[in-house]
Amino acid sequence: MKSHRLVAVSLCVLLCSLIARAQDMDGELTKLTEDLAAKIKANGNKKVTVLDFTDLQGGSSELGKYIAEQLTVDFVMTKRDFAVLDRANLKSILAEHKLTATGLVDPDNAKQLGKFAGVDALVIGNIIPIGCNINLTVKVITTETAEVVGAAKAKFKADETVQQFLSQPAPANDLAGVTTPPPPKQFGDLEARVDSLNVTPGDGRYGYATMTFVISNTSKSTIYGVAINPDFYRTFNLSDARGNIFRATEVTGINTLIPNFRGELTDISPKSAITIVAKSQVGWRGEAGEFRPYHFQTEVLFGEVQNEVVSDLRKYNVVQDIK
Repeated sequence: MKSHRLVAVSLCVLLCSLIARAQDMDGELTKLTEDLAAKIKANGNKKVTVLDFTDLQGGSSELGKYIAEQLTVDFVMTKRDFAVLDRANLKSILAEHKLTATGLVDPDNAKQLGKFAGVDALVIGNIIPIGCNINLTVKVITTETAEVVGAAKAKFKADETVQQFLSQPAPANDLAGVTTPPPPKQFGDLEARVDSLNVTPGDGRYGYATMTFVISNTSKSTIYGVAINPDFYRTFNLSDARGNIFRATEVTGINTLIPNFRGELTDISPKSAITIVAKSQVGWRGEAGEFRPYHFQTEVLFGEVQNEVVSDLRKYNVVQDIK
């Protein structure tokens, strides 16, 4: 993937005041991600996926979904030597082949997933409440033999927010998302879609959102350069009927352009796509389970690339409702 070197523009990160307990859990998950990534790399795995974390009896919870989503996003946000199968795609593959996430620890089922999705390792984990803490035990399992090729542990405080998610059972269907992604929006040879959206409330003062957004080039021969407007009030704006508005505090996977179109464009080769990850935080006026529906809006700048020069740079306003 090439970038057109004009004037490099750094993506601004809005600094928000995070409550201490959210930092505690998220900080431990970030460390866990790095530990697991090192083990996956050492084992030579090329494509992995993360399953919902469960309790020791295999029971599911919103906390287990949240942890799996955060690990997936953290894997993607930092360039790795391995690819990550998106959880929404995993859900579709499991449904198509009549498999369940919990059944993937069986060697035969794991091998089938490897065949259908090209995944050669699974990240699975258990949530173990002990006193005022939550202990996590995590394993990396190969799909070929179901052999454990890596393991890690983490621990964080079981504060009020964590307890709230732990007490909420996850939906009965495997890997069911908080939202239903909308159909892609097409503009010329490009398609834009929200691939997944994970929204969680904080402690009554803050809410959090992590979104993966994919732009695909359907052309067989044309390279497109794309970027987003760096104005966070118009880029990756997520709102709901309650009045909660999430504006991105961090966006990775795509470059930005300043208003007069100076900066860098990110190339999308023919028949390929780029994955963008956006994180948000905002004042929250809702309660758990009251996340949806959402109205999403962002502005994409794009143009055809010919002889490494972008011609006819245009804007497209992507507006989608997510249920």
